[in-house]
Amino acid sequence: MIRSALLLVLVSCAVVVAACKTTETPPPAPAKDVKAEPVDAGPAKAEEPPPPPSKAPGGDADGRRVVLPEPPPLPNKPLGLPALPEVADNPTTPEKAELGHRLFFDKRLSKDGSMACNQCHLAARAWTTENALDAKVGGAMNKRNTPGVVNLAFHTSFYWDGRMPTLEAVSNAAWKGQLGADPAVVSAALNDVPMYKAMFQRAFAEDANVNNVPRALAAFLRTLNSGNSAWDKAQAGDKSALTAEQQEGFKVFSSKGCVNCHVPPLFTNFEFENVGIGDDPGRKDFSKADEDFGKFKVPTLRNVALTAPYFHDGSAKTLEEAIAFMAKGGGKPVAPGKISAKLKAQKLSPKEAKALKAFLESLSGDITWAQEPVVP
Repeated sequence: MIRSALLLVLVSCAVVVAACKTTETPPPAPAKDVKAEPVDAGPAKAEEPPPPPSKAPGGDADGRRVVLPEPPPLPNKPLGLPALPEVADNPTTPEKAELGHRLFFDKRLSKDGSMACNQCHLAARAWTTENALDAKVGGAMNKRNTPGVVNLAFHTSFYWDGRMPTLEAVSNAAWKGQLGADPAVVSAALNDVPMYKAMFQRAFAEDANVNNVPRALAAFLRTLNSGNSAWDKAQAGDKSALTAEQQEGFKVFSSKGCVNCHVPPLFTNFEFENVGIGDDPGRKDFSKADEDFGKFKVPTLRNVALTAPYFHDGSAKTLEEAIAFMAKGGGKPVAPGKISAKLKAQKLSPKEAKALKAFLESLSGDITWAQEPVVP
């Protein structure tokens, strides 16, 4: 009987365990592959091409190509200037001008990396300096006042004595003289700068070299121009552009003979005159002719109110001093030099002198390339 009871208990437990197992949560069924339904997104878009490389890219140290942005367009000719002349053997292009602009501000053009062109040609002073004389690389002083570099596209000779015939020649001379550079060494260093290498390739289809660095600088300088002054606006028909005093000053300028050498619209005749300042041989240094002793190139009067000091030696510190000196017929020339036949002593009343100065101030205008470039 006891055996029968135990057997009954064991059977009952087995039934309970079996029932518990059958109520466990079954494992999840494996997920079935679901095919995504196609979505109509319209016509397939073409893959966008990568940005175009420069016309003749250089590369960095890893051989990667340098992609240059498009150069800015050439500046528009300011109001009041004649048509810009073109140079057949170095046509001005945006690529050359932009490259030259950057080089003009880059100290790497100099022998020791201490000086850039713009340090003697400050934009705030109409691209001149406030010094009577400026130093070269190494500290030696120039013997003449730094000439302006605005509107040089219209000139046919350069420097105070006219010894250089082209902008390319004067750029090369300043590169080697003022900046003390060894052109071959500096050109090689520029080619180590990936952006410069790419810019030279784009502008000239060759790396930087002793010939194309001056050509780039010359291209920039041909686009560095000034006009749109109050005087230019008056000439274009704006009757309110000049004050009454400035209008009177132009009459003095014309009647006293200033206009004989400072001929509008560029306010120079590009000739060489002796006004009796100092014992510098002037143009004779270049021509070797005694008759050129003491002669210097007639400077432009555009932006003259911004370019003190005046004359080839910077001896006149203010515009008033320069006006007074010229009004008295200049100084005493040193033999064998002779005073210019065009320069005659004039009697100027204080009112006339003031009006003349006011007129000269009306020649200050807008200058292209107003923004300083970023040097690579």
